[in-house]
Amino acid sequence: MQENYWPFLLFVIVMTGTPGPGNLSMLALGQTVGFKKSIPFMIGMNGGGFLVAILTAMGLGKLYTTSPETAYFLKTISLIYILYLAFKIMRMNVQSPEKIRPFSIYDGLMLHPLNPKNWAMNISAFSQFADPSAPQFLEISIFVLTSTLGGLIFNCFWGYTGSSLLSLMRTRKLRLCINSSMVVLMVGATLYALYK
Repeated sequence: MQENYWPFLLFVIVMTGTPGPGNLSMLALGQTVGFKKSIPFMIGMNGGGFLVAILTAMGLGKLYTTSPETAYFLKTISLIYILYLAFKIMRMNVQSPEKIRPFSIYDGLMLHPLNPKNWAMNISAFSQFADPSAPQFLEISIFVLTSTLGGLIFNCFWGYTGSSLLSLMRTRKLRLCINSSMVVLMVGATLYALYK
């Protein structure tokens, strides 16, 4: 991975910076409850991403690619969880701002382990950029830390962008419109990733 680090870093930037369930959740949460209240969810989400990266590098990702039953199960659970998050985000718009309970660390923790895009991204990156002849600990460390840091940076960006929208949007109707759009995009991106 040391020889392929720059292409790997570019891959991480593209994969963690583009819209997906995690980034769109952060955007919606940021514009609903603000960036600061979104931090526990983001910490949980990146903890889950860290776990997926480690499991992939240790070989568990192979189970996802070689077992159709495992892949189908993960896809089904993933869709259910994304729909659950979408429901929670939409409910936030119905409640008055004082009564909104932001997502917890545990809500975020499950996002990436149940996200097929995250598994596919990690499997693809590790199999493509890891050097089998290099020390395994070093390869895994570079892979996990770079992937996790990329996710954290872009989650902050998307959450802060949402928070900036919150300060611009004074009407509940406009926030509902933006959140509805984010929920549709989040569910749509998940469906596309699952069934393309």
